Amino acid sequence: MPHPSPRALSENEGLAFVGERMAQTACIPPKMAERMLGTGNPHGKPNSDVLRRLVTATDPRHPSLLWQIDFPSNMGEREASLYEHPFHQLYRNARPDRDGWWINRHADSRLRAALARRERFLATPVGAEPPAFTWFDSSIIPDDTLVAVARDDDFTHGVLQSRPFALWWRQVHSRRTPTLALKTFPFPWPPATGLSALTVAQEEHRHAVARAARGTDAEQLNAAVAAAYGWPADLTDDDLLTRLGDLNRQRAG
Repeated sequence: MPHPSPRALSENEGLAFVGERMAQTACIPPKMAERMLGTGNPHGKPNSDVLRRLVTATDPRHPSLLWQIDFPSNMGEREASLYEHPFHQLYRNARPDRDGWWINRHADSRLRAALARRERFLATPVGAEPPAFTWFDSSIIPDDTLVAVARDDDFTHGVLQSRPFALWWRQVHSRRTPTLALKTFPFPWPPATGLSALTVAQEEHRHAVARAARGTDAEQLNAAVAAAYGWPADLTDDDLLTRLGDLNRQRAG
């Protein structure tokens, strides 16, 4: 079977991100984070301003949550020092040797802005085969062992759990290009299509896929996703990949 040679789709722009590299010197144990969250500061602001939870899939079977001291790039050293406990802990760990040493250099502003617009997001370990998408609260930052999808709807989750995407991921995904499968995958219609722009049929398919995504019946989900594309549910793997490849080239123009 020929490789689909997919191209990135402009309609998928801003959908997928590799998580941030973990700032090792900024990571703290949960008990310490708990103490910091319960400690006040001279300016009356809470330490929750500068503490973030981080999810990692170092063990792809068991993603785990960590805590990280996370001073934003627009915060000066004097202001940062007023968050006393986090600042001094980071000072001890980081051994300051550069300007702006307190700032998280690995923070990805595009990723954070995309997640901030959602209540939750999907993420799968980079090395997962097949992809294993899990919901996370948007206040949590994914690290670079994860590929994050900046969507919070069950329809997207259903499509990404379905057989078409699993086949596409297996065909296209690699650790060297961790977001390529998501950037090239042709959804039944462009992900950014507003609800008011959906046809009556598309709206019905969207609800059917979302309902199936919340259930446990894989066959029901695959049938609902196939119907959203307007395709038979019993296509062979080769036929399904051929149709997805054709749709990718059509959408790429």
